[in-house]
Amino acid sequence: MIEQASIEQLLQKTDIVDIIAHYVEVKKQGSSYVCVCPFHDDKNPSMHINSIKGFYHCFACKAGGNVFKFVMDYEKLNFVEAVEKVASWSNFSLTYTSQKQDNKKSIIHILPTLNAFYKQNLAKNKEALAYLYKRGLNDEDIRTFELGFAPSSNETLRLLQNEQITQEEALEVGAIKQNENGAYASFINRITFSIYDHKNLLIGFGGRTLDETNMAKYVNSPQSKLFDKSRVFYALNLAKDAIYKQKEMIICEGYMDAIAFHKAGFKNAVAVLGTALGENHIPLIKRLEARVILCFDNDNAGLNAAVRSAHLLSLAKIDGKVVLIEGGKDPAELVASHQEKLLFNILEKGIELGEFYIRSLIASCDLNSALSKQKALEEVQKYTFNLEPLIANSYTTLVANLLGVNINDIKLSKNTRKISFINPIKQSKINNISELELLKFLYENNETIGLFKLLSTKEYFLHQDITKAILEQKNFEDPSIRELYEFENIKNLSNLEEFLYAICKINLAYFNKLKSLNLKQAFKKQIYNLLNQNLEKIKKSYQNDEVFFNHLIEVLKSVHFLDDEKSLELFLNRLQKNIKDKKAIHYNFEEEVF
Repeated sequence: MIEQASIEQLLQKTDIVDIIAHYVEVKKQGSSYVCVCPFHDDKNPSMHINSIKGFYHCFACKAGGNVFKFVMDYEKLNFVEAVEKVASWSNFSLTYTSQKQDNKKSIIHILPTLNAFYKQNLAKNKEALAYLYKRGLNDEDIRTFELGFAPSSNETLRLLQNEQITQEEALEVGAIKQNENGAYASFINRITFSIYDHKNLLIGFGGRTLDETNMAKYVNSPQSKLFDKSRVFYALNLAKDAIYKQKEMIICEGYMDAIAFHKAGFKNAVAVLGTALGENHIPLIKRLEARVILCFDNDNAGLNAAVRSAHLLSLAKIDGKVVLIEGGKDPAELVASHQEKLLFNILEKGIELGEFYIRSLIASCDLNSALSKQKALEEVQKYTFNLEPLIANSYTTLVANLLGVNINDIKLSKNTRKISFINPIKQSKINNISELELLKFLYENNETIGLFKLLSTKEYFLHQDITKAILEQKNFEDPSIRELYEFENIKNLSNLEEFLYAICKINLAYFNKLKSLNLKQAFKKQIYNLLNQNLEKIKKSYQNDEVFFNHLIEVLKSVHFLDDEKSLELFLNRLQKNIKDKKAIHYNFEEEVF
């Protein structure tokens, strides 16, 4: 069995958004994230994910729970299988109460051990250091980006053996590979680039050969439990803070280019890992909420990568532009030759993603006849018909000019109207901020539930399902509790005073919305109104806040439970007089009322 403490630690460590993003595309929306619900036929993003509280909730089918529940339901696994799946993706070592624990050694330490070994070797390898210095790097750059050098295969295998790392474990993290001749190191006689994920976990390496005759100039770690190059950006661990701050990210082609951008002051630069941008990169970019600058070399490979990437990003509704570096140089060469200013100028230019893709598409077409222009237009329409109408139609003049035809002959949109999802709970109920703030306080401070029951009632609340769930002390397994945390702009009530003030407001709001009131209700409405208008004035007449709070509690309790017209009328009159005379608001009420 898995130890309960280990499960709880995993739950605290795991980012539920990361796990769900393995299965469906996740988008940022306000303070939470949304996705299409995989548990019913959902055409809109009706599932909300709360990364802070660690739960998901579908407003349509009411599916919800924590990260383990999602994996269990999606993959049809039992609880233990789901926990182990989440642990493997989160690089977390579970502890077991049985013998199985011995077979579940942590693998997370293997790559850092290898990284330390590589870094030590670089310090001793003059040829590798000379290459890096020639490329314009200094010792600080080498330390910051944790560059190293992988020696011969035998030396790496010997290190793993000395560290008591088995071949099975080394294969699991991509430290070695295996063929019919046996095991060998994944990196041999190469400069190594440490690759971290966005949570600062070392997941793999890139390697650059010093042998210029080697056709494989750069290689990456093999696909493993930790490493998937289609989901990772190099240097994102160093760039993410700047990306969040600037709301912009530069995506370039390689390790050295990313390092060069950072040296030049562009701390928001990352690199793809030997492949063009792919579908699996899109959720990560969307979570960063970043505008993208694609900065690729102006050769065939760079141009093709830019076209594919521009197409992918624009269809995913990600804003950005394409920058191609002229003159046969890449960013690393410009920085090494102290041409940082030129790099600044290049980045100021650029072509918007959709325009770049359309220009590239039409440039590849034969436009020598009306028929060929029609075919070119149809190719453009295959792209623009998948865009929002407003965006698609913005390219009309561009396409007409490039094809050399009348603008009236260009149609780039099907003019389909997309219906956006509206959160049903927000559509059907007034978003009473005071009420939601009080309910959140009540849920997070359940010791105040007893006091609440003396001062108010569920019937006074618009969100009665949420109120009922809180009073019954439900947890996040209850959909009403999850829904509470999907409302935005809810501040946290910080103390008893704000809690009592909120009760006054909500109790009054209930009586205000009644279309017809009997005499008892009318008296209660007047009392709550009197309190709301004078709470600050009443508080100033007290020298001791604690006494004031105690008296306010007693007043609210009395109003809540008084049930005859005469008592309420006497209560109202005494309250009015005491407020006017700046006396204690609960002075001798018991003698006069009861």
